[in-house]
Amino acid sequence: MGLDLAALSKQVRELSGAAVQSAAGAAERAALALGRYLEAAGEERHWAQAVDLSRETASWLLARPVERLDTTRDLPACPPAYAVVATDGSQIDLDRHGSVACYLINIGHVFIRYGQRPTARLGSRPALYYREEDLYVSDGARRVPIEGNYLSARRDVEEGLALAELAATSLDGTLPALALQDGTLVRWTLAGAERFVQERFLGQYLSYLERMRALGVPTASYISRPRSPEVIGTIRLMFCPDVDVAAGRGARCSECSDARAGREPSCALCQGLVDADVVGSRLAEGQRGPLFVSMSTINIERYGPHCIHFFHLRVGREVCRVEIPWWVASAPEQVDLVHSLVYDQCLRGGGYPVALARAHEQAVIRAADRRAFERMLAGSLARAEAGGSVSAKRESKEFSRL
Repeated sequence: MGLDLAALSKQVRELSGAAVQSAAGAAERAALALGRYLEAAGEERHWAQAVDLSRETASWLLARPVERLDTTRDLPACPPAYAVVATDGSQIDLDRHGSVACYLINIGHVFIRYGQRPTARLGSRPALYYREEDLYVSDGARRVPIEGNYLSARRDVEEGLALAELAATSLDGTLPALALQDGTLVRWTLAGAERFVQERFLGQYLSYLERMRALGVPTASYISRPRSPEVIGTIRLMFCPDVDVAAGRGARCSECSDARAGREPSCALCQGLVDADVVGSRLAEGQRGPLFVSMSTINIERYGPHCIHFFHLRVGREVCRVEIPWWVASAPEQVDLVHSLVYDQCLRGGGYPVALARAHEQAVIRAADRRAFERMLAGSLARAEAGGSVSAKRESKEFSRL
């Protein structure tokens, strides 16, 4: 028996009760955080300085405000005709219990044109990676395997490069256009990587964004149900007694240290909240909130003209996060275009951008596909007399014994 549901049912009921209590407490704390946030409207320059001062001293994430904190932008008119390109990816990870070292990345791509001459092109492109340079990142002295977070980074790069190629070959500049990706544009998984690993992946990723800038195609990413606490981090500064912009002093977390001695810090009410809890509560259907800059170290130090900005957008019951590079964020007409087209895509997709949904369908590797690939791989190795076999652990999972 895999899962004893009878034993689990009591725990599920307890979880449900705890979830109700937690939601009530979070709503009360979000209301207090929102009150402090709105009090700071009009003081954006002050809090932008506080964020800059605290970027390296605060122990939490931060966002620098670009627009007034109480900004709500109504939905701009959607162009009657436009084009959208989107990519998404999936993978079969390297299996160290398998017969050969390799991994597979499948990129789904979608081009859709709306208006008088509507058309759509959908497809996918699989790529198998098995060479030494595919399996490791090296600086000559060290070798780091491409697996886990680094394999995800490799897939992110491939999605971006495919999107740039799709934009170059499909968009002719005659219609408003949008290039769309799922998830964040900030490569968080590389933040703690060694410099030569960052250079391998981030250099290629930024080259994709540079190509999109050269093409003049606004690029954005869509995050459904975002859990980021970056704006919340800035609200924490508003409660922090350490912050003194006039004295050039940022957050030092002295009260947070006191918390270990049993004293609750002033910013404690922000714990567990996410940005959408506060910013999203003020947005009506189709409205977006203010622009912010993500203050993650890799974004500020490495992205340059592609520094990632973001705003929140109300789509039905959900508040999503839309990320854009600086060269889009600095052009109000481009921000308006992203705002209107992302919302239109969500309407067409029943709450989620239809182009991303179709790209995902093209990219996803289903269980039957995985089994077919494994049979193809095993058969090819056998015919080539390449030898090799799966590990004893892998073999034991394929057969039941007592």
